[in-house]
Amino acid sequence: MKYKSPRGTRDIFGETALGLSLLEQKAKEIFIRHGFEEVRTPIFEDAALFTRSIGQTTDIVEKEMYVFEDRKGRKLALRPEGTVSLARAFIEHRMDISSPAGKFFYSGEMFRYERPQAGRYRQFRQIGAEIYANSSPAADAEIIILAQDVLSSFGIDKINIHINSLGCEKCRPLFREALVNYFSSVEDLCQDCVRRLERNPLRLLDCKVDSCKFTDFPKISNYRCSDCKDNFDTVRLLLKKANCNFTVNDKLVRGLDYYTRTVFEVRSDAVVSQDALAAGGRYDNLVKEIGGQNTPAVGFALGAERVFLAAQSAGFFENFKSPENFFVAIADQELFGEAFAFAVKATRDGINGNKDISVFGPINGKSLTNQLKFADKIQAAKTIVFAKTEFENGKVLVKNMKDKTQIEVELNNL
Repeated sequence: MKYKSPRGTRDIFGETALGLSLLEQKAKEIFIRHGFEEVRTPIFEDAALFTRSIGQTTDIVEKEMYVFEDRKGRKLALRPEGTVSLARAFIEHRMDISSPAGKFFYSGEMFRYERPQAGRYRQFRQIGAEIYANSSPAADAEIIILAQDVLSSFGIDKINIHINSLGCEKCRPLFREALVNYFSSVEDLCQDCVRRLERNPLRLLDCKVDSCKFTDFPKISNYRCSDCKDNFDTVRLLLKKANCNFTVNDKLVRGLDYYTRTVFEVRSDAVVSQDALAAGGRYDNLVKEIGGQNTPAVGFALGAERVFLAAQSAGFFENFKSPENFFVAIADQELFGEAFAFAVKATRDGINGNKDISVFGPINGKSLTNQLKFADKIQAAKTIVFAKTEFENGKVLVKNMKDKTQIEVELNNL
């Protein structure tokens, strides 16, 4: 029987693994430069944590979570996103005391049972950043600009930022009532919209099936209270002051219940998938809802796989090359120890001062011909051959594997 990776997952290696590592490394450098501290959370949590915070009527909770029971019957879930886990850690470790105005970032594996497509997998990686205990609109603008800067650092310049404000507990019920009245008059709603109309009408604006029917839908801008209006006006003003271009999208609601006021998505024409490259917003009630103190917060996350496709399309990885391969071979088996010691030293110190290399070999018990064939298989640029006569004279043979030319080189010069 041949085993394959489960549907929606994949093995990551070669250029893709290198590219994803570069993305995470660059994002981490930017986060640290902006004063964010890394937090790593478990890949599974109490399932109720996500059900309570994300919302029982969301697609994630209803359709996409991987839920299982452990040996003691406790219901656990593989984390579908990173914000809620970070909020739980913030409460559990009393970061509200140690980091009263905390700025945190994370990266790691997430899991959702979704239909696989380009840039979307059931096991995927997210990179995110969150600002805690800062209710100022400046924090919203900072997070949006940070998301833009991270994506721009990957060479993605075709960026479109969509923003909206969902209001607060004071004004959103009025907007919700207006949506129910409007959508109740729309004919032939899809099955999901019929269900959402009763339980979460804001999500109808995010429908991928019926959205073309919604032309005269109520706008949240007509229902925002004065505080929410002033808040959103300030967010937009700050973005303009920072020369950050954006579009106000009245249909933008996001798919998680914990969002309030500012929400945003960063999209790009350079990606195959229709999904946003990065998205987020403000979630001032989340920490309190899961048992913590009243703590305002705002953040974003990007999907590493989708960003990889966009960066690849933008030619970002063309400037990054894998290390040059060197192979150490032995023409005489008695030199195996000397060749091995050289390979170790070359790996640590480089060759001719060049440390951007990979050193393979030596291989004991193989003929020189077979060793050279192996060097070709690993696409070695050069093979350094330890041969008895040359070695006794303090030299080795350096063979260029492309043009097959060969020269003698003083061993000390390497």
